[in-house]
Amino acid sequence: MDQTERLTEYVLNEKFENAGETTQQKLKTALRDIIACTIAGTQTPAAKIALKVARVHWGKGRSTVFLEREGLSPMGAAFVNAVMANALDLDDGHRLTKGHPGAVIFPAVLAAAEEREANGRQFLDALLAAYEVSIRAGILAHGLRPEYHCTGSWGAIGAAAGAGKLLGLTSEQLAHAMGIAEYHSTYSPMMRCIDVPAMVKDGIGWGCMTGISSAYLAEQGFTGIPSLFSFPRAQALLEDLGTLYQVERLYYKPHACCRWAQPAVEALRQLKERHPFSPSGVRRMVIHTFAESARLQHTPPKNTEEAQYHLFFPAACYLVYGEVGPEKVLRRLDDPLVLRTMEKCSVTVEDELNAAFPAKALSWVEVELEDGRVLKSPTCQAAGDYDYPLSEEELRAKYFRLTEPLIGREHASRLQDMIENLEELDHIRSLTEMLTIAQGRTMANAGSAD
Repeated sequence: MDQTERLTEYVLNEKFENAGETTQQKLKTALRDIIACTIAGTQTPAAKIALKVARVHWGKGRSTVFLEREGLSPMGAAFVNAVMANALDLDDGHRLTKGHPGAVIFPAVLAAAEEREANGRQFLDALLAAYEVSIRAGILAHGLRPEYHCTGSWGAIGAAAGAGKLLGLTSEQLAHAMGIAEYHSTYSPMMRCIDVPAMVKDGIGWGCMTGISSAYLAEQGFTGIPSLFSFPRAQALLEDLGTLYQVERLYYKPHACCRWAQPAVEALRQLKERHPFSPSGVRRMVIHTFAESARLQHTPPKNTEEAQYHLFFPAACYLVYGEVGPEKVLRRLDDPLVLRTMEKCSVTVEDELNAAFPAKALSWVEVELEDGRVLKSPTCQAAGDYDYPLSEEELRAKYFRLTEPLIGREHASRLQDMIENLEELDHIRSLTEMLTIAQGRTMANAGSAD
């Protein structure tokens, strides 16, 4: 059995029920988080543009678009939902991929599951396989290629794998689907989007659409190149398939901004716990970080994307509000206190923090107060890393913080209960029906007194 065949056999044979209890729960945690991020992302400008274009050019269909009555074709729905999933930069990530697997694979798997009338267990089987393939593809891509590639470039391979499993592809067809996805996926210059933030957002929407499209093409006999898993370097990543689950090593983001900015936010949190101070009491603040983090924006943000790919805005927001939520990056860009606090910020790149990246994203902050005190935080990683995890209470709080404003507390609670028992669903549409506008926003209006 060659490497590609080994991978395709894993995908076709992976079962949620065969994974251990820890893996099963981690997968449900990931699902709950990405659903919440997608619901919250419906309110962003990027999501609204994506939906408008998809309606015109992909046309109506039976695949669900979050909080919308009218469905789209599987490719259209996957594209729009993926844009929504990443639009607030709150979605899951994996340190060694330097990207966001959940946002690119989940919408593809969901659309394919709806189209093929899958049940909850079949959906979970495919989602688990897609996570494992996409994360390994991301690790492998960065090991084989010198550039920094966005999520869409490798996530499309996982999306093709998950969708292909649900479509019932053969091993040969699945290999072609992953090869098509790799060849057609975005090969995006990620750091240019750091320098000039835009709605292209890690190539996630296009990568998701490419992944599910590749599965449908392969089903009809379209052929692709051997995927990057055919390279010898992939062998080590395939040996632990089905035994070491990378889904257990996802990170979850408490703040609506680039992960590279969040270690500094965590450093400020720890510093304020030990030495309480107010934003007005700050004379200057220096963020000590790694080179990629230092390239994030420094000037006042003009739009949501600039606010998210920013180093100083999240830090200033945290000092002023104690959090960096959707409201801040959507509607508080011109907050005068936040902008004044930003003016006091500067950044320094540290060699030892560079050396730790990407396995660790680390920062520390130094704050000089108006009373003359100079406070220094410890070196911090962002909260939510798999080895510095958010608690279950914090993860649930994030879920309700993102969903309740849009669908109401009661509906959000029922949706959470369904996610926790998803393997019992006879049809995945029991889930997607709870995500449409008829159920969602109507429930939000009815539940506004909660």
